[in-house]
Amino acid sequence: MKLLSKFFSRVSTPGPVLDPKNPQVVALSKELRALHALPIASEKEREIWYSEAEKLRRKLYEEYKEVYDSLPQELEHYLVDADIRAKDAGYARHQEELLTGLLSQP
Repeated sequence: MKLLSKFFSRVSTPGPVLDPKNPQVVALSKELRALHALPIASEKEREIWYSEAEKLRRKLYEEYKEVYDSLPQELEHYLVDADIRAKDAGYARHQEELLTGLLSQP
């Protein structure tokens, strides 16, 4: 299975397939890596994380509209669930699995 298709696979009816060479997919991948690298252990860290995640959420509808329909619902959950990930190791692992392939790409 391709690297990005692992992350962007859909649970329900699949939409268009993402092209990992598409400039929007490449840019979104970089932004997700940068967001993922931010710590979420403390309340202050989560505030910063959520601020950055909200900026990315706005960009999803504006800058990444070409690939938006191909993105999984799980991405929205990832962007709003940092507090749960910080408290629930099992949930954190689940969401980490969604990002593993994407974040391992250079």
